[in-house]
Amino acid sequence: MKPSPIQLLRLTFKHVNVALDPVHLPPELPNPLEAVFTFDGVSIHTEVGIGEAVPQDNGQLYFLELKVVIDNLTQPEAANQKYSPYTIDIATEGVVLVPNGAEKLGPPEDLAIVNGTSLLWSAIREQVLSLTARMRAGPVMLPTVHFHDLKQQATQQPAVPPAEPPALPAAAPAAKRPALKRTR
Repeated sequence: MKPSPIQLLRLTFKHVNVALDPVHLPPELPNPLEAVFTFDGVSIHTEVGIGEAVPQDNGQLYFLELKVVIDNLTQPEAANQKYSPYTIDIATEGVVLVPNGAEKLGPPEDLAIVNGTSLLWSAIREQVLSLTARMRAGPVMLPTVHFHDLKQQATQQPAVPPAEPPALPAAAPAAKRPALKRTR
């Protein structure tokens, strides 16, 4: 066993709201030993934010936020939309450290946002399971996901060379992605 390339130093919940959705409750309550609810086809909305803190002697600190919402609103563009028996609105924030030397695995901000958001998601997932285990519609567990689409390279335009490259001033700063809010 080796330490992860990032370390979660703090995780807090900003708010937790999990409620039965009476409109979308199953007609018959499920037996948790026989049926498991899956979120296939359910619209799950996430908002991710990242901010950089003052560098530390042992690495770079990042502040992360993750908000997960399942509001069960009808999505007209969704062909096979499914609804959750619960509405969910949970927001977390965390502090992650990307230690010195981890940059050889990738850009520190990419390591922080991809891995840190996964850690926050896991905490939300566990919280939802814990709360719904004692609720009338039975326990539900959010799906296992990855956040590779949040990498810096994923937020840039596809690498299709233009017919003629635009002229840039010699001292033009590199394009920087937004530091605080990302929506997936």
